[in-house]
Amino acid sequence: MSSPEQPLNALLTGAAGHLGRRIAARLAAAGCRLALCDVDAPRLARVAAELGDGRAGSTDSIRTIPADVTDEVAARGAVTGAEESLDGLDVLVNAHGVEGPASPVEALVPADVRRTFDVNVMSLFWLCGAAAEIFKASGGGRIVNMASGAGLAGGAFTGVYHASKHAVVGLTRSLALELGPSGIVVNAVCPGFVESPMVDRIVSALGDLDLPTEYAHMVPLGRYADPDEVAETVRYLACEAPEYMTGACLVLDGGLRA
Repeated sequence: MSSPEQPLNALLTGAAGHLGRRIAARLAAAGCRLALCDVDAPRLARVAAELGDGRAGSTDSIRTIPADVTDEVAARGAVTGAEESLDGLDVLVNAHGVEGPASPVEALVPADVRRTFDVNVMSLFWLCGAAAEIFKASGGGRIVNMASGAGLAGGAFTGVYHASKHAVVGLTRSLALELGPSGIVVNAVCPGFVESPMVDRIVSALGDLDLPTEYAHMVPLGRYADPDEVAETVRYLACEAPEYMTGACLVLDGGLRA
């Protein structure tokens, strides 16, 4: 793992997404050397170009790795590719994800359920496993998983997404126990409602089921989270949080589940 004087080398998945690009910007501003991974290669290239615009040393500090991390070989290859291209790896941030179907349980399509778990859960086993191997050899590292407030409670008609994020929380806590003796810390961020296209899609799908489509009134702070607030929390866990903090699932929901 890099010394405090050296920049951290970080792999960020889901980097081309609405939240991923905000996280990438925060990590870049913190001085991290980045390997950006996403299944959408053209959008990924645009994010890298935006981050590198006018940034000194951008050619050396930003790499792109187009990959579908639901494929085990591709996921493991993204991690090893990041290590090789950055000449070391200190941090893995798993920020990719999908919302899955909004549907009565009796009407769920098996392929949709499997796809949600492949993206949100199964990919983390391959990514975290490959990172753990590297971190063990280098003496430590940090893993940050994007969970959700949905991983801490239930949700009618969105049980697939909620169940997948419960799995992310469970995996995060389990890996913290397993990898702690090797100096590897594993934490998660659990946002509530965030101003994002994903939340828009979720509430729109709920509206199709004649359910409410506006939930800000349920949040004690009276609004959804700004994506930059979530990105800053990720940056904190990736770069700044005490090494003694592991197995934590930081809730960022405006008091919704207080």
